[in-house]
Amino acid sequence: MIHSNERKLCLSGWVKENNNTLYETPLKLQKFLLFYEVFAKVSGENPDFTHLIGCKKGPVFTNVWSDYTKERSNFNSAAQRAFASNSVAIDTARAEKCAFMVSTMTEKELSDLIHQMNLWKCKAERIMNGEYQVHLSERDFTSNDEKLIRILDTMYPLQLVENSTVVCLDSKYFVFTKSDAQHLTEEHFDILRTLAENEELHNPVFIDIDDRRRLIVV
Repeated sequence: MIHSNERKLCLSGWVKENNNTLYETPLKLQKFLLFYEVFAKVSGENPDFTHLIGCKKGPVFTNVWSDYTKERSNFNSAAQRAFASNSVAIDTARAEKCAFMVSTMTEKELSDLIHQMNLWKCKAERIMNGEYQVHLSERDFTSNDEKLIRILDTMYPLQLVENSTVVCLDSKYFVFTKSDAQHLTEEHFDILRTLAENEELHNPVFIDIDDRRRLIVV
C-alpha cells in the first residue's frame, strides 16, 4: 500500500521522467522534494510539509521514504501514473531549477546547505542526539530561511538551468553550456579528472571553453 499523497507522487514522477539519475538516489530525491516545497512557500503558494521529519542528513518526507524503500515497484508505478494524469500540477520551471541544484552538489553539500535553515536547525540538538521521528513544522521556516532560498533562486536563473549540461566526475560537478559540452574531447576529460582531485574547487564548478578549446574555470 502506497502512503505518499498525490502531490509527492506527481513530483516524484516528474523526477523519474526528467532526471532518472536523481530519482535513483533516494536522499537526493528527498532534497528535491524539500526544495520544491520551500520554493513554493517563498513564491506565496501553499507548500506541503506533511510527514516531514528531521534526520541527521536533513529533512525527510517519511511517507515518500517508506514507499520508496519498502514498496519501490509500486511507488514507481504510482509516481508515473500520478505524473501522467496530472502533469499540469507541476511548476516545470521550479522543478527544473530544483533538480539542477540537487544534481550539482554532493549529498553532504546538500545536507550542509539545508542544515543552515532554521526549519532543520531549530531542532538540530534533538535530531543529532538520535531522537526518533522529530517532526519539522512549516512554522519554523523563518525569514532567514526565505532569504537563503531567494539567494539560491538568484544564483540559479532558469536560463542558466535550461542552457547547461552537468558532467559528474568523482565528487565534482562540472557545468558547461550545452554548446560547449558538444565540443568536449577525451583530452578535456583528462583535464577534468585532474581538476576533480582539487579539493579547493567547490560544487558546482562552472567551466567555459575558449576559442582555443581551453577549459576555463569561471
